[in-house]
Amino acid sequence: MGRLGVLLALGLACAAGRAAAQPLTLWAWERPEDLRFAPADADIAVQTGFIELSGERLIVRGRRHPLAAPADRVTTAVVHVQVDPRRELAWRSERAEQVAAAVLRLGARPGVRRLQVDFEVRASQRPILLALLQAVRAGLPAGTTLSMTALASWCETEGWLADAPVDEVVPMLFRMGPGGGRLKAKLAAGGDFADPRCRSALAISTDTPVRAPAGRRVYLFSPRSWTASDFERVKERVATWRGD
Repeated sequence: MGRLGVLLALGLACAAGRAAAQPLTLWAWERPEDLRFAPADADIAVQTGFIELSGERLIVRGRRHPLAAPADRVTTAVVHVQVDPRRELAWRSERAEQVAAAVLRLGARPGVRRLQVDFEVRASQRPILLALLQAVRAGLPAGTTLSMTALASWCETEGWLADAPVDEVVPMLFRMGPGGGRLKAKLAAGGDFADPRCRSALAISTDTPVRAPAGRRVYLFSPRSWTASDFERVKERVATWRGD
């Protein structure tokens, strides 16, 4: 093998190593979780708070269920935001500041390096999400990155994510609606998300088989409280398609 071939081989090896080095991140949603089994090379993202926009009301509360996990492994605080569909939303410019303050307060956990906003919105509510993210970004502590979850369809057929002031977009490849099958087939064939902003992270579920691109952070969702065996199964699946 000539010098060029050696350099190319080394480059490919390094790239594969970088892809394999991306940590798996277990989502700990709002239910009892014991994640003391998590290996040293896994991160944990914990839902630390809940916010509901209900008409004129702003309902804010912290995590209600116990979590057992190595403190140094909890790298991400997740704050879930939702709109009460039963009441007409009253949204004013100052409301973004109020909700952002609540998000920042709920996400303030020792050792956290990433704040993730989980806010699924309708098309008419996208300006609300963007305004909230902008306000959160303005108050984010130095050294903390901002992440957002996203419907996979947002990454394929829409362009508004370009305006999201975040460091990471996490498309969720489970519980997908119409078009989900086509997207899974596209990814399995070696394709990628149409929106480049969706190519640094992704999320999969223990009960939804999928093959996705390598070289990005992988968030793991479980529809029930985590067990060590569930984690090992999904870990093996991820290792297969990203070449660990």
